[in-house]
Amino acid sequence: MTLILPQADYLKILYQAEIIQNNDISENFDITRKYQFGEGYWRQIQLRDSISLDISNYQQPKSLILKLQERKHPLEFIFFILVDSQFKNLEFKTGEYFLSGSGMASECAVFEPSARVIEVAIHIHPKVFHSFAENTSGKLPKELQHLIRRWDQPTYERYGTQTSAMLLAVQQILQCPYQGFTKQIYLEGKVWELVAMVVEQEMQINQGYFQINKLKPSDIDRIYNVREILLKHLDNPPSLIELARQVGLNDCTMKQGFKQVFGTTVFGYLHNCRMQLAYKLLIERNMNVTEVARTVGYASLPSFSNAFRKKFGISPKSCQR
Repeated sequence: MTLILPQADYLKILYQAEIIQNNDISENFDITRKYQFGEGYWRQIQLRDSISLDISNYQQPKSLILKLQERKHPLEFIFFILVDSQFKNLEFKTGEYFLSGSGMASECAVFEPSARVIEVAIHIHPKVFHSFAENTSGKLPKELQHLIRRWDQPTYERYGTQTSAMLLAVQQILQCPYQGFTKQIYLEGKVWELVAMVVEQEMQINQGYFQINKLKPSDIDRIYNVREILLKHLDNPPSLIELARQVGLNDCTMKQGFKQVFGTTVFGYLHNCRMQLAYKLLIERNMNVTEVARTVGYASLPSFSNAFRKKFGISPKSCQR
């Protein structure tokens, strides 16, 4: 059964949900509420009037369709930590991020399938972003002007793959060791760190460093086939030469094309997928650390632990806790 809700009703239900934890009673800026459409929680951290940080961790048993009206939209940066669903055609996947500029978001219906989702979302008022990004003459760099549009103009949107540095910053937000005013400073610093990394990629794209359009459409299809092969064989992937032969490319074209399409090397993408799967298995707590290491292709437990700590900034055992 699919639930259909207007956005206003959906948000009203979220904001009226039971408060599970007021994480900072003295400041009242960090509140966790029960997720009303399944199991889990929605945590809202209001760093200042113009900057908010939302952390969602929920299991949604039913499909949900949100009917969104045209609306003023701030800059938005969403980092998907875990997306586990029976639906394979989702717009977003584990380890990706979503960037939306400010402007008028169009009317649409968003299909939210039954899934387990963990995400960190950042919302920034365009005036605040402009004050950070403007040059000495008070203007945005040409490569970023499309991120801030008038409220009557459609928003700019793009998906991307999180880098190791982004993944680490997101984990540091989730594992924030501070309280009160110190926590506000720390979290806002991490917010701007993540924004800076996404904006740097955006500038490189608009400066022409990522030129995916130079690849033939058939080559791009083969590059996506490489990714599918990697995802099916995370524990024991083919060699680069074997991968190239399987998809009908020479290894040089495959390696260069893969980096253009996915922004990282074949090995880097494989490593990222292994770590994301390990993170998912650890938080589900159905397997011990040794079993998880073997599942993602590590014969050595110390090697797995070192790789996991380098990726997320915490040990596998700490992740399970």
